Amino acid sequence: MWRGIRVLNPMWLVNCSKKDIECLFFTKIWYFLEDKEQAMQFQKIINVCFEKDINSGHYWKSNWRDLKRIEFLKDEKRIERINEKI
Repeated sequence: MWRGIRVLNPMWLVNCSKKDIECLFFTKIWYFLEDKEQAMQFQKIINVCFEKDINSGHYWKSNWRDLKRIEFLKDEKRIERINEKI
């Protein structure tokens, strides 16, 4: 079976499905010699996504929103302390 996946930005790869990530991991990226450096950047992203199980299905299961909320609350408390001192 043949499948073509065209991606313009390597960070788009984190939004691929688990099946797409596996496909790209096991079937290495084909490229022209002059495009080797850019192709390797894409392949590195795929390797990390496969290793860490990063894909579109795990987006909502991550805890980045909780971390972002905690950092926001820290900033709010810091601003409140500064305003109290003024």
